[in-house]
Amino acid sequence: MLGAFVPAGVWNDLAPLRELEDRVGGAFGLAHWYTSWDFAYDPVPVDDVLAAGRIPLVTWQTHNEAFDDIVAGAYDAYIREWAHGVRAAAGTVYVRIFPEMNGEWTPWNGDPEGLKRAWRHIVELFAAEDATNVRWVFSPNVTDEPRTPENAMERYYPGDDYVDVLGLDGYNWGETKPLIGWRSYEDVFKDGYARITRLGGQPLWLAEVASAEGEKAGDKAAWVDDMLNSTAFPRVEAIVWFNEDKEADWRIESSLLSLQAFRSYFRSRQGAESPQAARAPAAPARAQPIAVRTGTDVAVAAPAGGTRPSSSAGAGGRPASSTTVFAGGEHHALGR
Repeated sequence: MLGAFVPAGVWNDLAPLRELEDRVGGAFGLAHWYTSWDFAYDPVPVDDVLAAGRIPLVTWQTHNEAFDDIVAGAYDAYIREWAHGVRAAAGTVYVRIFPEMNGEWTPWNGDPEGLKRAWRHIVELFAAEDATNVRWVFSPNVTDEPRTPENAMERYYPGDDYVDVLGLDGYNWGETKPLIGWRSYEDVFKDGYARITRLGGQPLWLAEVASAEGEKAGDKAAWVDDMLNSTAFPRVEAIVWFNEDKEADWRIESSLLSLQAFRSYFRSRQGAESPQAARAPAAPARAQPIAVRTGTDVAVAAPAGGTRPSSSAGAGGRPASSTTVFAGGEHHALGR
């Protein structure tokens, strides 16, 4: 299955995603967007994506919320508010927390034990609120930065009972990072794939994927073609393209040849499945309910993660905001 993140998001409607689909000549099965703990749960984009028959993947990012405070219950009211909102959705919602936790560019990097405690607390609160339609996505970067044993992606894993989908984020930086250089699709993901598939048997998604343009015309198109047709990673059930001109021009339409590679893929498949890119993911369910840890309900935070103002404010008094804080995924500023 193919998914996409588009920087205009899905805040007001699905027009930005549909415009991209018109350009590639096919439909993406998954819509990905970002929001942060500055905002309350917004049901509209989730409902719109589900109503359109797509899978919603929401990256829900903390800013300066300390792990110890999360575990102590300082944000319980806010987390429960999110759980209530997601529970009312008409389908399964995939939520990605603490993404790229093994990358030094993220504020949640560097404390694996604290992150695991916070992760489990969040999941347990959702379970306590009966938000059984949530699936939790554990999505490290393909490489550990810094590359030390203490920062290994495996050390951040909170356990099988707390993770429904495994994920990887990986990019081909090409000449935008000369010390890294051009890397094939398989080279980008092979080591991370080998490691993360040893963590558990859950479905595996490539939650953020993209390539820069190469030195020669057609380099990126060939990279895309390799990605869409590779059989190297049989556990991969979804590939989510990061479609933004940011540190590099990651967009599908960064060149006509790149765009044509996607068009050719959709035209040749016409809805058929490929070994990796078109397979619908399973929606795993835990065999046993998670034990619930209680905390102090101290109200915090407020509204939605998009350009549309929210009508509510969190009980903790943070004002509603109409600013798209994570429309582009802030955590990409330094590395992949």
